[in-house]
Amino acid sequence: MGHAGKILIVDDEVEALENCRRILSRLGHECLTEHDPVRALNVVQQERPGLVLTDLRMPGLSGIDVLNATKRFDPTIKVVLMTAFATVQTAVSSMRQGALDYILKPYTSRDLEEVAHRAFEESPRQNLSPVLARTKHPLRQIVGKSLAIQAVLSLVTKVARTDANILIYGESGTGKELVARAIHDHSQRANKPFVPVDCVSMPDALLESELLGHERGAFTGAHAAKPGLFETAHGGTVFLDEVSGMSQTLQSRLLRVLQERQFRRVGGTRYIDIDVRVIAASNRDLAEAQKKGEFREDLYYRLNVIPVVLPPLREREGDIEVLAREFLQRFMQQHRTDAGATPTFEPAAVAALMSHSWPGNVRELQNVIERAAALADGPVVRLEHLPSGLGLAASGDTASLEGGSYKQVKQEVVRSFERCFLLELLQRHQWHMSNAAQEAGVDRKTIERMVKRHGLREPS
Repeated sequence: MGHAGKILIVDDEVEALENCRRILSRLGHECLTEHDPVRALNVVQQERPGLVLTDLRMPGLSGIDVLNATKRFDPTIKVVLMTAFATVQTAVSSMRQGALDYILKPYTSRDLEEVAHRAFEESPRQNLSPVLARTKHPLRQIVGKSLAIQAVLSLVTKVARTDANILIYGESGTGKELVARAIHDHSQRANKPFVPVDCVSMPDALLESELLGHERGAFTGAHAAKPGLFETAHGGTVFLDEVSGMSQTLQSRLLRVLQERQFRRVGGTRYIDIDVRVIAASNRDLAEAQKKGEFREDLYYRLNVIPVVLPPLREREGDIEVLAREFLQRFMQQHRTDAGATPTFEPAAVAALMSHSWPGNVRELQNVIERAAALADGPVVRLEHLPSGLGLAASGDTASLEGGSYKQVKQEVVRSFERCFLLELLQRHQWHMSNAAQEAGVDRKTIERMVKRHGLREPS
């Protein structure tokens, strides 16, 4: 079993509380239970558990309230949220505020075992799985078979073994935080916190306080001392999202933290030592920004030890359909009641997806598929379930659709549909021309002419 510890379980549902206690007790942990979150805070102070496992939605106080109060009392206590209402925003918010992780209800005994292992510094991952392996958090998967994304996966696997600072470049929606999490999850720091920080959503004073923490009375409203996110992430990873949004003043303070590996809280005099790995991300070219004097050159070189460049979705040949099917499977499970049938797309819907330029990248595709899964009245997503005009404003097609004649527009739409239909057909038959021709009801030579006309090549 390994290391066991004291766990406080907080849930207003008595049955869920007892089930969780039973599972963790069998693993050798000393379990305390409390269905009232207000009383739970007293238990935290009296018993000092190593792990607090709390439901997110409870009357009186929420799981986030329990998290914040616990961290104010003792930042070293690990907190894990349990929720049946998890969203990306909830997860990111809780991780920013110091949660070790979150568990989706209904959870399994394996889920509980894993977070208990992590909380008491014993990893259940004796053998690290490949980056593409499925984890308990589907959103942490990096899905794709294109050469562009495979090159990223290969680099992620290599850099995860190091402790060097990393700078991730990519357009909005390409999955920069997803990659940062993958690097952390496959590093030697995987059992420690991963703390994301949005560098553009907060004013300077608040961001500085969030990063470094503050002492009581440091400013108006600072009624108690609060540890910063660097302290919360001690031993783990801090992810600085859109770091180019930092002011010059904050850039200077961040540089000092990276150089000296210590800092003082806002309003404090005591230096605090930290051990964190920094992964930064930007949708701007920081090399160009530092040449313009908009980003500190010395900080740029501190962060850019290993650059990772994420390709936009439009450059990931073949990945649009792969990702769309992955998202469809996930969202159909959430929205669909007829669980027997396998979710799929009709050919016209695939053609529209394939011909769209996806300026919002993977995030835009994910949102489109979630909408389609909710609107579909069965397991098949049809063209009418997709946003109106999807694919008709694809990059390079807009001018012809706006200024062309009816005949020109029709030819362009037919060409786009034919290419997407052909590509899906060939992929479904592993590029076996005769089988593809048989399904399409044409002869093999017709398929070969179409492949040549559209410049398609079988992936190596």
